[in-house]
Amino acid sequence: MNKNRLISVSTLLLFLISSPVTAEVFKARLEWAHTVDLRVLESGVVDKVAVLEGQRVNSDALLLELDQRDFDLAISSARAALTKAEVELDHAQRKFDWNSELYDQGLISENEQHEGEIARLAAEASVAAAKSTLDQKKIAKERSKLTAPFDGILILVDSWKGQVILPNLQKDPLIRLASANEMVARARVSADRVGDFEPGQETMISVGNQTRPGKIYRIGAVSEGILERGVAYAVDVIFSVADGERLRPGQFSKIDFSAGQ
Repeated sequence: MNKNRLISVSTLLLFLISSPVTAEVFKARLEWAHTVDLRVLESGVVDKVAVLEGQRVNSDALLLELDQRDFDLAISSARAALTKAEVELDHAQRKFDWNSELYDQGLISENEQHEGEIARLAAEASVAAAKSTLDQKKIAKERSKLTAPFDGILILVDSWKGQVILPNLQKDPLIRLASANEMVARARVSADRVGDFEPGQETMISVGNQTRPGKIYRIGAVSEGILERGVAYAVDVIFSVADGERLRPGQFSKIDFSAGQ
């Protein structure tokens, strides 16, 4: 009889060990997964603001543009300077080639030959400098526009036509963009439990009536308040947002951390 009881207890313990872990569901709130602050790096006057706050935009979409006239004039001037430098290089090269023939025939001195070579090298340097200047002007023109670095939602548009932009004095962003394809569900976990979770751990997120997979993205290193069981830390779970789905920060959700166990 005792032997049978021992077998029954062993069987029960084995069953309990092998049973699935009870679901651990935490309340959470949605937050933006990624945001970027966008500023214009060139001085100028805003000519066009092509978007509104709350608008959804695709990657590379034009957001804001400075008056392009000064940038176009600077590029034209740099192109003209490059053309002039190339003409001078061609002249210096022809003169050097001619002097080389005369030197080989003993009709000019070695010093004159060296002077021709120096003039040719100086002309080459002038062409390289002119090309560099033209490239800089083209980059400045590119930087006079703000485009979306990724598919996103505009959560701040703080600019208007006619605004004067001085980069050294522009501390606040003109535009803030949040990722449209991913969001984060943030749960607050007590200090005695936060060590149970690891980045990359698979979870399930419930928002409204929809449930979807997610992964732990970040575990906070700084406390975010107090829970009944002590200091709380943020555990962020990142998940994909479907095309056309409208989710906003502050919405309530639930995270099932047992999904990946």
